[in-house]
Amino acid sequence: MLRTSKARAFTLIELLVVIAIIAVLIALLLPAVQAAREAARRAQCTNNLKQLGLAMHNYHSTVGSFPTGNIRGVGQVLAPADPTPCGTNVFSSCQNTPWFCLMLPYIEQGALGNAYNYQIGAEGPETGSIPMGIFVNNTVSLTKLSTFQCPSDRINQWQVSPDFVPVAAVNALKFTKGNYAASWGNLHWGQDTQAGYSPMVDPVTGGLPNHMKSAFGFETTSVASVTDGTSNTVFAAEILQGATFDLRGMMWSTIPGGGSFMARLAPNNPTDYYRLPVNPPNGGDFLNQIPLCVSEPVQGLPCAGGAGDKRAFAGARSRHAGGVNAMMGDGSVRFVKNSVSMPVWLGLNSISGGEIVSADSY
Repeated sequence: MLRTSKARAFTLIELLVVIAIIAVLIALLLPAVQAAREAARRAQCTNNLKQLGLAMHNYHSTVGSFPTGNIRGVGQVLAPADPTPCGTNVFSSCQNTPWFCLMLPYIEQGALGNAYNYQIGAEGPETGSIPMGIFVNNTVSLTKLSTFQCPSDRINQWQVSPDFVPVAAVNALKFTKGNYAASWGNLHWGQDTQAGYSPMVDPVTGGLPNHMKSAFGFETTSVASVTDGTSNTVFAAEILQGATFDLRGMMWSTIPGGGSFMARLAPNNPTDYYRLPVNPPNGGDFLNQIPLCVSEPVQGLPCAGGAGDKRAFAGARSRHAGGVNAMMGDGSVRFVKNSVSMPVWLGLNSISGGEIVSADSY
């Protein structure tokens, strides 16, 4: 007589053991997978900055200088002491076109460069206190440029808060954001230290800090003027994109946290080196106006508003663990640690300070 054997099923304990083993394997593999993905994102971010460095040098080869940090108006002298009506303010009926708009043809964006109205600029003449440039060039400023997006950061757009400009036509405009900004020196957007104008304190001297000339600002820089050496000088670094009404990451302007960053804050650090008394209580960036700041400490984006145009400042920030990518003047990209000492960070961001900075100090 033939006997049929029944297939033996798994017991509940055996199933639980298998599930536990799978869970352990996932727990072990997931961090490795995430680390590999972040390594790839960081590599892409580094490559973006290298492309930006190459574009800057191609621009220099053609024009004889690097792009001016901020274009105020056609034919004007671009200097902090500029006596023209433009001064160092935004929404002042002047162009205020950021540096990278000049480089659009050099990052394979010739069509965008041709579409941009450089005569009016990013802001331009005002009509009823509204800058014409934000409308005229919005087709360009609405275009997302992958070269300026670090894959590690979120993708946001900027809109003008109704609390800042209560005009529906302006509030409806959208601007793309990016993750790379030019080194704007050690102070603030105005790049000056007038006595009685700022309560900054230099920890070394106990007095007002001096402006350390950087690669970008209101004057034009060339390779010859970088006497510290292009391989020893930071030209650009990473920034983070803020919330919708937060101007940080708004690359179509040279405002702090948009097209510029200041070295008075170490990478990803909220502490102001010059101990500004009105700095945010918990540290962070000090932005032009209150409606332009959406403080997000959890996202690494603490801030306060109300600095005004000249005194505003923002630091270099990234989503990479431990530091930020920085593009040097020779086009190379180096990773600067969050723990870098302030004298070293300040020295790296000056073009003619004469500092001696070793490669292992950051």
